[in-house]
Amino acid sequence: MKASVASVSPVRRAILTGGVISLFAGQANAQGQSVVLDWITPETGVVGVERVIYSSALVGTDVSFHVIKPPHYHTDLERRFPTLYWLHGSGGNRVSLRPMAAFFSAAMERGDLPHCLVVMPNGQRDSLWCDSMDGSAPVESLLMKEILPLVDTKFRTKAERRHRLLEGFSMGGFGAGRLGMKYHDHFGAVSMLASGPLQTTLTIEEGPAMNAALRPLLLQRLFGGDQARFLRESPRGMAMIYGDAVRAATKLRMAIGSDDFTRPANEEFSRFLLSLNIPHAFTIVPNVGHDARALINILGFGFHRSFFDMT
Repeated sequence: MKASVASVSPVRRAILTGGVISLFAGQANAQGQSVVLDWITPETGVVGVERVIYSSALVGTDVSFHVIKPPHYHTDLERRFPTLYWLHGSGGNRVSLRPMAAFFSAAMERGDLPHCLVVMPNGQRDSLWCDSMDGSAPVESLLMKEILPLVDTKFRTKAERRHRLLEGFSMGGFGAGRLGMKYHDHFGAVSMLASGPLQTTLTIEEGPAMNAALRPLLLQRLFGGDQARFLRESPRGMAMIYGDAVRAATKLRMAIGSDDFTRPANEEFSRFLLSLNIPHAFTIVPNVGHDARALINILGFGFHRSFFDMT
């Protein structure tokens, strides 16, 4: 796999409307119109953030991801760093890429976030960090089979599970939960922030009203309309399958704002983990809604520090 810098595709610009990226190439959206995947995300303009563009064998085109490098990365050349993999929420990486890159970069400059490499992959608009049924959006496989190995080759990482933390917000929290448990041999710690969807089915009836109409569409696009497949691929399913390994060796935490519309499902999922005897921290942060930076600002980076200090 070869990393390279490529020019921005005109197709990418053409499919951007109002800062929201279309998801499924060759499939139909709710209006029956064809939509296109956007694999190249723009430069952030944040100092210390590198965009990596590589030729993907899985999707047959160029794919980008971003890496926030810690202070002194280019001067302390003998040092290797742990990695934090950050999975964004629904709406696509464009929505949160620059503000979250600036947020993490500033946290490292202040010394709040321990020095690490923060990897920000592109999970598309509403992939749930799963491989799509038709194979056009293999988001999970891109991360695990291409991006993670490339990061360990291109950057000075500590390339072991005990030096990797997987964290995500909203859809990204769902992704962090399912991938962190499924690939427990790759990640030593998992942080699920305001995660969703954590209900047991993707139906109009179950879950928040604000995205009720989207759930049946996601069920069809991602899981072929199969509710059992959704449950199996969800964090709940992964906890049932990989619970023994997670219980033994994964540092797990959940956090949710007290005013977040996903709070009931997060509370229920925490109870479910307890029923499986899977230890985890669960924090309800007062007076916070569905807002990643507000949530982390109050939580701080103690979870990250305690894990990275162990490594």
